[in-house]
Amino acid sequence: MPKKAVFLFFLLAFLGAALFVFFTFPRTKDEIPKSNNQRPFPSAPGPNNVPVPETVPHPNTPAPQHGPTLRVMAWAKGDEVKAIRAEAEAFEAKTGTRASLTIENDAAVYRHDLQQALASDTPPDVFLVDARDFSGLDPAHDLAEATPAEGTAPRSVAAFTVGGVIRAVPDEFSVDVLFYNPEHFDRAGIGYPDRHWNWDILESMSRALVSLKLKDAAGDPIYPLELSADFDFWNVLCTQAGHAALDSDVWHLSDAEGKDSQMRALDLIHDIFHDLAITAPLQKNRGAPGRLFAQQQASLLIAPSELTASLPNFRYSLTLLPGDISRASVARVSGWGVPAKSSQPKAAQALALFLARQPVHAGWSSVQKPADENGPAAICYEALGQAVIPRIESKTAPLAQFLDQQIDLLARNSQQTPAALYARIQTEYQHGFAPPVKNPQAEGLKASPTSEIRGL
Repeated sequence: MPKKAVFLFFLLAFLGAALFVFFTFPRTKDEIPKSNNQRPFPSAPGPNNVPVPETVPHPNTPAPQHGPTLRVMAWAKGDEVKAIRAEAEAFEAKTGTRASLTIENDAAVYRHDLQQALASDTPPDVFLVDARDFSGLDPAHDLAEATPAEGTAPRSVAAFTVGGVIRAVPDEFSVDVLFYNPEHFDRAGIGYPDRHWNWDILESMSRALVSLKLKDAAGDPIYPLELSADFDFWNVLCTQAGHAALDSDVWHLSDAEGKDSQMRALDLIHDIFHDLAITAPLQKNRGAPGRLFAQQQASLLIAPSELTASLPNFRYSLTLLPGDISRASVARVSGWGVPAKSSQPKAAQALALFLARQPVHAGWSSVQKPADENGPAAICYEALGQAVIPRIESKTAPLAQFLDQQIDLLARNSQQTPAALYARIQTEYQHGFAPPVKNPQAEGLKASPTSEIRGL
């Protein structure tokens, strides 16, 4: 090809490229967009169809602070898991500190996994703990000192106080209350249970319900009262009679002034299950009470307040337990603990306080005083202030198991007498769990070493 033709070809190509650039790209400073994002915008385009600039971030908007990641362990199910996740996300948005969650849906599995995690070199930074047994931990050794939020219920703080030191931030509690079915009381023409009820009134109202022989829509009998017979129930009755069997981690089984309270409680259990015959049959598998009440086949129920999360949708109410010489209930309290070996104690304590703003589990109540002074939460909060809070250590767990079995046997077997059971309780306690006598010769007693409960 001649050189002149080649020259003309490249000249035309150059001119074509120049024209393309001139008519395609912005030619003035004002036409240059403030954003390099060239996708279409919903607003009207600017000159030469140039996209409208995006909004520029305010120069004073602080950049998010990214803190450490904290490992959190808890037990929860279903929507409870969602609630914990929402709290963790809210904490991250507020502080920049991320919470990595490990959640078990079975409390027994959780206790095992928690103990394994604490025994490792990398324990969780924050974890849910049960005041009843501290989830199998030694709180004085395994947990750092904690500071609850202002306004936390004093009894919930006492549940986590060991040797004068608070070892976890209280979060939620469940307390035994008296549930009742108003429809059954309406049918019987009897006033509803309330704070003035004592055990004598419960007995008379239950006997009135028995005499009416109420039946449900299917023709099945409606029982006056459903409850379980176990150590917790006996302990509540002992406390109402003037002297608890166990409060915190202190046992009072051998206290001289406690005998009358223990016998009074055993007699009442024997009476309501045998002599008065006002209770529904006990479940064969010793399951938690509430099955018959949920089916509207029991007019009254004594059970933990957390049962409200699983009861079907029908009209029921709750109030304080009947009283004796005084009022009492039993409370189960959960909270957030920080391990003593935590590498980030300040951030972990801040997260523990944040998580304790609302209950974890459905049906449980907050340890903060409710705004509504007349609702069910207020009744539970009042009961917490009167509640005994048993703390069962590993060394006394067999004793609690023994008492559970024996109280259940007292309710099932009319031949088991309160006096005989009281004597057996004293024998087992003295031979296995009573504190050693400091000077056996001076006391006239023989100290015995700790041993396992016989027959378990």
